[in-house]
This record gives sequence, structure tokens and C-alpha cells, in this order.
Amino acid sequence: MMAPLFVPEDFVVPTRVEREGYVLRPLTTQDVDKDYEAVMSSRESLRHVFAEYDAEWPADDMTLEDNYRDLAMHQHDFETRSGFTYTMEVPDGSRCLGCVYIYPCHRGPYDARVHYWVRDREKAQGLEEALGAFLHQWLADVWPFRRPVFPGRDLSWQAWEVLEETSR
Repeated sequence: MMAPLFVPEDFVVPTRVEREGYVLRPLTTQDVDKDYEAVMSSRESLRHVFAEYDAEWPADDMTLEDNYRDLAMHQHDFETRSGFTYTMEVPDGSRCLGCVYIYPCHRGPYDARVHYWVRDREKAQGLEEALGAFLHQWLADVWPFRRPVFPGRDLSWQAWEVLEETSR
């Protein structure tokens, strides 16, 4: 039996979203240097964002090669439409500001789980809150999901942990 598609075959996945001060586009292995620098500059914050999945990521000794492998996985997922990871960068593409991850959800009534992070130094300017507000609206207006969830943000990690696994 074939697994259900994450998004319908005829859904046109956005490949570039331009906003005031940033652009979202698919994360690829070509982004390895910019992404690595952004990840390593915000390690402690990222460990809180992804605490339920991996409280040790990113490791203090994570290498550029480790990051490349992560990006290759995310790029493959995007290409096969099994998950969608976007890099968030300044409009001229010279610097990574963060990332957005959209993946299937197999817990509770949710059909997509969304995680995002913004570099520590951009948080003070309110970029993380602006991105979060945009993502909620974007998912409602553009994407085919009925019930996306933002674990650790809209739903506490404690509430997430007790959700039943589903067979979707």
C-alpha cells in the first residue's frame, strides 16, 4: 500500500516568497556555508526550538560536512514533496536569517507540523514574531493543509508529547 501524498500532485509548491526584509526559498546544499554560520550562531536558541526532537542539535562540534548532510536530506525531501524546508535570507541572498520546516504530522488531528527559527540577533527586531504571523496566514491561504500545528509554539511540548500517533 502506498503512503498518502503529503500534498496533492497538482499543488504548486511555492519556491520563492518575497516579504519585507526577507525571502523564503527552498533550502539546498548550495546554502551550506550561510546556513552553517546561521545555525552555529544561534545554537542555544535552536536547542530550545527543537528540544523535543533533539535537545543536542546543533552540537557544539557540528561540522560543515554534518550540516551538508542535513541540507541534502531537506533538499531531497523538497524534491520528492515529502517535506518542505525553506531558507530565510536577506533579499540579496547574502545571509541566512533562519529556516522554516513543513513536514507531515502523524499525531492528533494535525496534518502538517511546522517549525521555524530566526537568528538570535534578528529576534530583537521582532523578525521571529513577524515570521510566525506570516506563516500562519500563508499556510491558511496557500497550502492545502486543514490543521497545521506549530509544536513548541502554539502547542506546548507537553501537549505535543501526549498526542496519540495516527496512521495517516
